[in-house]
Amino acid sequence: MVTEGRLGRLFLHAYVIAFLVFVLAPLVVVVGVSFEHHALLRFPPQALSLRWYREVLDSPQFLDAAWNSLIVAVLATVGSVVLGTPAAYALVRYRFPGRDLVATLLLSPLIVPQLVVGIALLQFFAALGLAASITTLTLGHVLITLPYVVRTLSANIVGLDPAVEEAAANLGAGRLQIYRLIVLPLVRSGLYASMVFAFLISFDNAVISLFLVSARTTTLPIAIYTYVEHSLDPSIAAISTLLMVVSVVLMVAASRLGRIERIDT
Repeated sequence: MVTEGRLGRLFLHAYVIAFLVFVLAPLVVVVGVSFEHHALLRFPPQALSLRWYREVLDSPQFLDAAWNSLIVAVLATVGSVVLGTPAAYALVRYRFPGRDLVATLLLSPLIVPQLVVGIALLQFFAALGLAASITTLTLGHVLITLPYVVRTLSANIVGLDPAVEEAAANLGAGRLQIYRLIVLPLVRSGLYASMVFAFLISFDNAVISLFLVSARTTTLPIAIYTYVEHSLDPSIAAISTLLMVVSVVLMVAASRLGRIERIDT
């Protein structure tokens, strides 16, 4: 029995190590290639250099696209949080006709392929006479980030004790006061996490953006895709590494903020 237990632990450890290698190995290769001095996608790099990072940071093509991505991601995050927070609260706390239908519609962008969503949005905006702009791009990104906000916050709101809200109502607090002064502070950690998810999903999105961008509103993923069509050098690896760093920083910041809020409360 002891031998079986040891074999089980060894198997589990081997599985975890193999899984981590499978997930992290491509990322290690990308980071390593980004430091290659020559215009070759070579790993391990033969000569270490920051050449491609300098070229990326000096490239108007990538900088303008990154700025567009940042604007759209921030606006989409704000929009999805403003719409998704009350939607999540209503779906968890209230029972009303059509509730299941509303929940399904809010989560449908997770099921429908983004290619189909992109084509549908393109036709919809064209029918309304709306040209490609930051506004239409933001609306498209709100559509695909909203489900993540709703699901993340719903999980947090489910864990809240309804008795706290009932006590506040008995003391004379209105529904808006309960929502603003009790619910929102108690789900701050989930709110931070949903904001990070929404921002990263919007910033990294390529499929929806492909149908909604113009020459003046090109986002960073589309700029990368266009660049790779014509040339392939370590600058792509440098951009990818920078995006990974940004993602890790945001996730750590959200985790730290959530932990601080739990300690304070």
